Amino acid sequence: MTACSTSSTTSNSPTSNTEQSDTSVAPDFESTPFFSAASATHATVKPVSGDGVTEGERALAISFDAVSEADKYNYWPNVKIFPQGEPWNWNDKGSFTVDVTNPTDKPANIIFKLVDNVGQMGAATNQLNYAVTIPAGETQQVEMLFNGGTRQLDGYWDGQKLNLRRLVELQVFVQGPMDAQQVVLDNFSLVDSTGDFVSAQEKVIEAGPIPTLKMVTDFDTMPSLISDRSTSTTVKRIKRDDGKAIEVVFTADNAYPNLTFKSSSPFDWSEIGDFNLAFDIENPSSDALQMFVRVDQAENKNWGGTADGVNDSLSSYMTLLPNQRSTYYLSLAEVAGDMTSGMRSEPPKKSYSAQAISHGWGLTSLDVSNIVSFQLYLQNPTSNAKIIMDSVRLVPNLDADTSRYTNIVDQYGQFSGDTWAEKVTSDEQLIAAGQEELAKLGQVKPMSDRSLYGGWKAGPKLEATGYFRTEKVDGKWSLVDPQGYLFFMTGLDNVRMDDTVTMTGVDFDNPAAREGRIVASELRNSMFEWLPEDDDPYAVNYDYAPYVHSGATKKGEVFSFYRTNLMRKYQTDRDSALETWKEVTLDRMQEWGFTTLGNWIDPMFFGSERVAYEAHGWINGNHQRISTGNDYWGPIHDPFDPEFVNSTREMAEGVAAQVDKNDPWLVGIFVDNEISWGNVMNEANHYGLIVNALSLDAKQSPAKAAFSAHLKQKYTTIDALNRAWKTQISSWETFDASFEHRSALKAGMKSDYSDMLTLLADKYFSTVDAELNRVLPNHMYMGARFADWGVTPEIARGAAKYVDVMSYNLYANDLNDPKKAHFKQWLAELDKPSVIGEFHFGSTDTGLFHGGIVTVANQTQRAEMYTHYMQSVVDNPYFVGAHWFQYLDSPATGRAWDGENYNIGFVTIADEPYVELIEAATEFNRTLYDNRFGK
Repeated sequence: MTACSTSSTTSNSPTSNTEQSDTSVAPDFESTPFFSAASATHATVKPVSGDGVTEGERALAISFDAVSEADKYNYWPNVKIFPQGEPWNWNDKGSFTVDVTNPTDKPANIIFKLVDNVGQMGAATNQLNYAVTIPAGETQQVEMLFNGGTRQLDGYWDGQKLNLRRLVELQVFVQGPMDAQQVVLDNFSLVDSTGDFVSAQEKVIEAGPIPTLKMVTDFDTMPSLISDRSTSTTVKRIKRDDGKAIEVVFTADNAYPNLTFKSSSPFDWSEIGDFNLAFDIENPSSDALQMFVRVDQAENKNWGGTADGVNDSLSSYMTLLPNQRSTYYLSLAEVAGDMTSGMRSEPPKKSYSAQAISHGWGLTSLDVSNIVSFQLYLQNPTSNAKIIMDSVRLVPNLDADTSRYTNIVDQYGQFSGDTWAEKVTSDEQLIAAGQEELAKLGQVKPMSDRSLYGGWKAGPKLEATGYFRTEKVDGKWSLVDPQGYLFFMTGLDNVRMDDTVTMTGVDFDNPAAREGRIVASELRNSMFEWLPEDDDPYAVNYDYAPYVHSGATKKGEVFSFYRTNLMRKYQTDRDSALETWKEVTLDRMQEWGFTTLGNWIDPMFFGSERVAYEAHGWINGNHQRISTGNDYWGPIHDPFDPEFVNSTREMAEGVAAQVDKNDPWLVGIFVDNEISWGNVMNEANHYGLIVNALSLDAKQSPAKAAFSAHLKQKYTTIDALNRAWKTQISSWETFDASFEHRSALKAGMKSDYSDMLTLLADKYFSTVDAELNRVLPNHMYMGARFADWGVTPEIARGAAKYVDVMSYNLYANDLNDPKKAHFKQWLAELDKPSVIGEFHFGSTDTGLFHGGIVTVANQTQRAEMYTHYMQSVVDNPYFVGAHWFQYLDSPATGRAWDGENYNIGFVTIADEPYVELIEAATEFNRTLYDNRFGK
């Protein structure tokens, strides 16, 4: 439900350690280690100053060798750039930009490739490619969209499963046949995400040396296994402080000098289990060295067999880091089982001094019972190269280690591996807290300056309509409560049980009867120290999720530790515990000074007549949808489909059936949430919705038919359209069948695409407004809750004509964040009362593995940032309130819907309050109205 991208720290706010600062490490063209670790094959790289430097003092110059027609399938000149340590985690980013200069007098055709840890084993779906052409003598900023392959944009291919959390390589390469080429790269920059991408820095446990499963050779007490098939290498034994090793010199008098290992009979490693083949190597030089590894499961073709580097072979490559001694490991088989945890951030992991060896070509899985030989070699070296090797061994499969997931949460749903102030350690602790709350139940009174409905009783009294409405007072937009008092909206979202459930990894053949039990995810199922048996009283807190948006399984059993803890706390059955929880929650909201219950509250709170609330409607139904190409929550509605009216009517009537249409405590209705309308971060995102709609057949797509009719009315002839768009469409019939254009847009296209976005917004919001007004005429339409990554000016203008309150979800340090609050630029133009539907700050100091969309250092900073953010809202004359997302922490193992496991609650999974945050919010709410209106 939450918007999902990360803000950067702003200079006028308290320190906020957002995830960008921790995880979004990028290549640094000013860094000497970066240049040292860049690895070139059939190419050369060097730092340069002067031409091509667009930022800082130097840039990366690349010279690619020529490739003949005969060699076009034999090699691809390239430069590989690797992370300095842990894989890059760019999961909260949508693209990168880099300035590319072509200093030559011919066009340069280059390809960027991003590879994740699965892609390094050769999976094309985990390697994203983007081809660009830089004209002679020009500098251009290139933007590589991380979803360009899935959107089928021109120049992109593959990458459908690219894991942005574990990127291990950025490559720049060329394809032959081609002449020699040169480019200069500079000013590499990561661009914030354009969808629900959230990264988090995983906690790391230093684990020392990688354990050994089997020593293949230690060059000391065991045979070296070095074969006389080794070519153009000299080997000598040397003594080191920790044992003997070999010094190997690869000479440049051969195109492929190699060090081959072979035993008298094939190696049989089939009984070892899940392992990696590892080489302990030191590169004593100051330059990075690219070395290749080949493992054969059959006799070498040169000796009468079938292994040739591709057939019956697995060929890989590694970059030996300069002046470093490390372990380099290679998987000989694809990872067994599904490693998807279903969590947004993972538990602490073990860290070793080790580097993965990347797949190059050939097989991805070998017969480990019949490894005939393996070798290290260089390709076309220009000078001799020396390494020192300590051993060859088999080690645990580092990419498949699941031990850190075992029993990570206790019987209360808390992380079992740490302690913190709010952690519950016994039922007695919960019971004591419950008794304390029950003793004061119902005794809480609203703050003294509040009216019946939570408005400013001490302020001016305006016209009372008996319902909430809006009015501009002294240049500031305000809500007005049913009695006529000024009203400012504060509160917490998700006061409900829906998001307390987490996936157990179990499924059933017959879910309704819980028959035919299947462990669908061993990884998920291993996470729990305790889950109740079916005859346990707490088993009532099992449910079933028929669909999961993203996670380890697509459906399955879920369990609520929060509900279970309430039963323990109040020593009663589930229904009674929930009824008590309702009254305790209402007490808390009034005691903490919130004026409303935020969005997505449990319907049990409707009609409680203690705290104002909002209702929410989802538009479902069988109407058609349109893709923007960036549809995290799914394609958007096609409002031109006649069926859309029926879907909207069903939504409105469903909301009306849950509430009293005459209830004065109902502020208004939100409809939908974070629709992927697009954004202005780049052209592809701004107009992607129209690009995709126009590619459809007008006979099949109502939106395409509407857009086509609009263009025909404007241009009349196809020739006029072609002149405006600089296209060569043969006829309107051809255009109606499909207009497939996924390249840069001409100026005439942009203007018309903008108009079509406005048409679509007008149709959507007018339809929703009409249906809500028909069944709930006394209550406000509070918009579609625009995500900061999901709104364009055209869509906002369309909404402003029909909604009573504009709603935006903004995860940032405050309302003034220039990188996130894009909508601020049109607030004055629209001049509409507006509300923040979601924001939060989280940390990882209370057993949660993820601090949320904006992460701070600890609970003290969460409190500070709450006050800071809310003050920026109060200070803005267009905003009439803000809601924090959410009341409860996420489950440590991730909410069932999409794995969010964030510390974003005012209370923990055991219903323990976060005292510092609550005190800060209470104090802010105590002076809220004087702060907003008394200035």
